[in-house]
Amino acid sequence: MVRNMLERGLRFPRLATVGKMPAHLLLVIVLVVMGVAFAILAPGFATGGNIVNVLRQSSSLFMLACGQTLVLLLGGIDLSQGSVVALVSVITALALIRFGTVAGTLMGLLTGAGCGLISGLLIAKAKVQPFIVSLGMLFTIEGITLIITRETIAGLPESFAVIGGGMAGPIPVPVILFALVAFILYQLLRQTTFGRNIYAIGGNEEAARLSAIEIARTKILVWVLNGFLVALGSIILTSRFSSGEPLLGSGLLLESIGAAVIGGTSIFGGRGGVIQAVLGVLFIAFLVNGLNMMGIPVAVKDALIGVLIILAVWFGFRGRKS
Repeated sequence: MVRNMLERGLRFPRLATVGKMPAHLLLVIVLVVMGVAFAILAPGFATGGNIVNVLRQSSSLFMLACGQTLVLLLGGIDLSQGSVVALVSVITALALIRFGTVAGTLMGLLTGAGCGLISGLLIAKAKVQPFIVSLGMLFTIEGITLIITRETIAGLPESFAVIGGGMAGPIPVPVILFALVAFILYQLLRQTTFGRNIYAIGGNEEAARLSAIEIARTKILVWVLNGFLVALGSIILTSRFSSGEPLLGSGLLLESIGAAVIGGTSIFGGRGGVIQAVLGVLFIAFLVNGLNMMGIPVAVKDALIGVLIILAVWFGFRGRKS
């Protein structure tokens, strides 16, 4: 018996090591290989200016990916993020023009949190499935946004541009927000009872209920936090464009889900986190940047992300089954 075990270990050491390697560590290796490949194939990819620019542009996607990660940890999914981005952009722009930068920004954040609150109440209290709730919210919010306006809202205060395009020394403000949110959410998930409750509910909701965890309150808070993060991402984008855009969230949902899942967060709940979201966002951001610098069509990017989502879910399912 011992001999057979030794023979198996000697025969397949590398395959066993790769099979047991955590998804986020494997993604780090892929990121490094991809970076080296793009540095060779796309001149200018590895420059400091390009890296900083990619981090600035990916900050809004990171906010959405973090919100999606929190929902996925509960075993749910949010299909309405793109619609919320557009609604927040329009509401923020209108409020900025009328009430100023501070009030307008707060109005946008409250709009996103309010959308999350509605979804959370429907899921936690009315017991409607997250997929159905978020799908319904997608169309509802999209319709409300287009009722408010179908036109771009320009003429925003110049002070608002600092959020998306300002600099704090050599570091862009969006990158600072990126790092700050990542740190806060990591601490929230790993160091607080609330974070542990999220993992417990996503891992086994019935066991969490028997452990006296307040499931409804936790779900509502997670969806509110998701809405707040989506609103923050929308505000960063709105600030960069210096206008309210009723179609701003188009295409962001695929990248948001892709970043969370490709990073290693399970769609079955209970596994993943902020580090996985960071890695997933960086992977997608640098993949898109490298492909653009090589002149490859955007459609190829969408196809690649779709394939990677399927592969990530498949590997996650196999790992969960084993």
